[in-house]
Amino acid sequence: MRIRRLEEGVVRKIAAGEVVDRPASALKELVENSLDAGAGRIGVELEGGGIARLAVTDDGHGMAPEEMLLAIERHTTSKIETEEDLRHIRTLGFRGEALAAICAVARVTLVSRATDRPEGHELRVAGGRVTAARPAAHPVGTTVVVEDLFWNVPARRQFLDAPGVEARRALGSLRRIVLARPGTAFTVRSEGREVLDVPPAPDPLTRIRQVYGAEVAEKLLPAELREPGFHLRAWFGPPELARPTRSDQHLFLSGRPVRPGIPGVGIAQAYARYLPRGGHAVFFLYLDVDPELVDVNVHPRKEEVRFRSESAVTDLFRRAALRALGGAVPAGTPSVSGAWAPPAPPAGGPAALFPSPPGEPPARSWRVLGQVQGAYLVLEEEGGLTVLDQHAAHERVLFERHAPGDEVPVQELLIPVQVTVPFDRAEALRRALPRLRSLGVHLEPFGERAFLLRGWPAALAERQSRLGFEEPIAAVADRLLDGEPPLLELWREVACAAAVRAGEALPPAEQEALVEQWKATREPARCPHGRPVAFHLPWDELARRLGR
Repeated sequence: MRIRRLEEGVVRKIAAGEVVDRPASALKELVENSLDAGAGRIGVELEGGGIARLAVTDDGHGMAPEEMLLAIERHTTSKIETEEDLRHIRTLGFRGEALAAICAVARVTLVSRATDRPEGHELRVAGGRVTAARPAAHPVGTTVVVEDLFWNVPARRQFLDAPGVEARRALGSLRRIVLARPGTAFTVRSEGREVLDVPPAPDPLTRIRQVYGAEVAEKLLPAELREPGFHLRAWFGPPELARPTRSDQHLFLSGRPVRPGIPGVGIAQAYARYLPRGGHAVFFLYLDVDPELVDVNVHPRKEEVRFRSESAVTDLFRRAALRALGGAVPAGTPSVSGAWAPPAPPAGGPAALFPSPPGEPPARSWRVLGQVQGAYLVLEEEGGLTVLDQHAAHERVLFERHAPGDEVPVQELLIPVQVTVPFDRAEALRRALPRLRSLGVHLEPFGERAFLLRGWPAALAERQSRLGFEEPIAAVADRLLDGEPPLLELWREVACAAAVRAGEALPPAEQEALVEQWKATREPARCPHGRPVAFHLPWDELARRLGR
């Protein structure tokens, strides 16, 4: 085959694919453009998950008509002038690049008024070609309306998910930007309903409270470190706020939301002894850094960065997490003032935590030797020693109490509990209310981002009321963000939240009750998430290792 130059229209569509792959990425680019334009207030609207229509309005400095024409062309920008500028990027993106990419695969209306112009100007673009240009009334600032995304690239459009799923992804992307820029006001509407309206916040913690609610913000543990080239302000969730995914792990680099990447390992190391396997810490890192020490051009959408010294930043994050947690506190020992301490065993005796099944207890071929590290039970059995993960075992017990489709007995709460979640999770929960009700989780909307919890699965309600309901509801919402998971997966999160934790001391009677119930489960080998529950060491293997 002969080599030939591609047509400009094909080049535009290929280039657009590097920046825009779904409504969430288009929205991210447009909102970042508004921030770079100095906006103090940004409004966002979504229809049809952003596939049918998404609009971003700002009160930034706007563009003159001639700048608007340049902005929809490739390789045009107001943000860099020389090659040297690429090494000192302080903005979020290149307005021309983002608009050109979006205009190539959508129908776009761009209306803007510069601060020094008496009136605004409107451009209409379809598939990268200008179809109309005229004066238009508009306050200082810019409005971009994107309609019919990928109308001219059917191969890409068919890979988009349902509008509800795309909307949740778009709102999740927006949540990170809202957190990254506490000084900016945001208003967000989805499918004609307001889902967020927050004024400027004086500090990051206030913005976290605006997005996540007071229940989460008041539990966060602060830490601040200053070193040459770095200023880190951080808030870490105590282990009780651990999530099943990393969706609540945030790094904001000089106002830019990026993935924690390799340096995030330092935080995982700090939390390693406090979290069960599969649990992920919650944290919010606001890092101001000398531009010379970081490269933001390693990812097409600038979602990842590369530090000059990854190990130094990893250690910075690790030390900040340890400072917030109060240092490395051995499980079961008192913690220093302000640090996290493992939860105390609940009052009420073993019956409240591990109720024994009716009837005569089965004959036992095992004996509990005790609890070690506040997390494991050691058993003596006929064939050898067994080490049991108490959290995984209890999780398996609770998970098997009901199967999807069963009638789940519900404990109605005498006083409803108000739970506030971020706006993207609120949308996910609203859509799933009937499905959650079938699991025994009775929620009803109470404002934009709040819900009233009126009922919980009866078998789990007493213990969960002591632990709090925020964690399981957040975990369930996490699973809902990317689609419609089966009921089995949602029940798994509800059961996991109520299970005993690593670091929770169990009296001997409770240890025996837990082992008895675990041995009676249908699938004792693995927890509902698939990881092993126990490790068995045969007597002959023990003897061999000890040279007997």
